[in-house]
Amino acid sequence: MLNNAARYSCTESIFGEEIQQLGLPKDHAAAMCRVLQKHSAAIRQTLIDKAFRINELQSVRDISSPGQTPPNYTTLELKISQELVDGLPKDTTHILNIDRAQAKALLAELKLARDAMQKYDNKQDS
Repeated sequence: MLNNAARYSCTESIFGEEIQQLGLPKDHAAAMCRVLQKHSAAIRQTLIDKAFRINELQSVRDISSPGQTPPNYTTLELKISQELVDGLPKDTTHILNIDRAQAKALLAELKLARDAMQKYDNKQDS
């Protein structure tokens, strides 16, 4: 509740009224309002800092092993930070079998995308 109140710049008085309407006793609502008043800027800053960190790829590792990985395939382990699972961010690991030709094509396309982004970034610096 505090995160959403801070995210949407809800005033303490409106926040207090709303949570009382949900059944929170007046004393508890007042305490929550004091916390909101004291920490809303810090909560907003934390939300901003984490805003672009959802589904962030942390690592990719080739874990192919003879006998377990199908022929002409590569098995990759993808570690994702703050992936949304059932609406909540969790650190996850995914195992992916990908055809080697497709993996090479994907890598080539990703390198082209990276080069295009670097050229754009260099133009911005000039």
